[in-house]
Amino acid sequence: MMNLIRQVRFEWDLAKVPAQPATLPPKHEIKIAADPAVATLWESMQKAFLHEKGWIIQLEAHLEQLRLRIFPEGKTLSGMDIVVLQHGSRVVGVSALLPKAEEPVQLLSGVILDYEYQRRGFGTALLQASLRQLADRGLEKAAVITREGVTAARFLYPKFGGKATRLEPVSAKVP
Repeated sequence: MMNLIRQVRFEWDLAKVPAQPATLPPKHEIKIAADPAVATLWESMQKAFLHEKGWIIQLEAHLEQLRLRIFPEGKTLSGMDIVVLQHGSRVVGVSALLPKAEEPVQLLSGVILDYEYQRRGFGTALLQASLRQLADRGLEKAAVITREGVTAARFLYPKFGGKATRLEPVSAKVP
């Protein structure tokens, strides 16, 4: 049986993203991962996707594409920035960025957040920090592609003036 996966592309004008960072609770910090532990990051990214019903169809294929795009050959993509949200020493949020204007997508992973940290403003803070990082790297616009209807598409990505464009549906085999 074939199922259609509906995707949406969000684009931001980075000049409209607030420069003042979001206020976080104590022991929480957003920063660029200087030397990211790929295995640890990948494990937390996979776990976050498992809690979102909108990703269940073809999740394994999506995760494989994401892994190959972000961690080719088991290490981070050259030129990529990994923005992390940490609670103490634990990474609870990740956003993989490719600060290249000529690329169709700059938020390679989108904002990925552990389930227990969702709906508390952390995703908004991580998105803002990610967009600011891209602006600080000289970009004027940034984009992400996600699935239509997932939590991020409905509530997070429209923030900071994110403009949505529906893409042509892609076919997915359902077992």
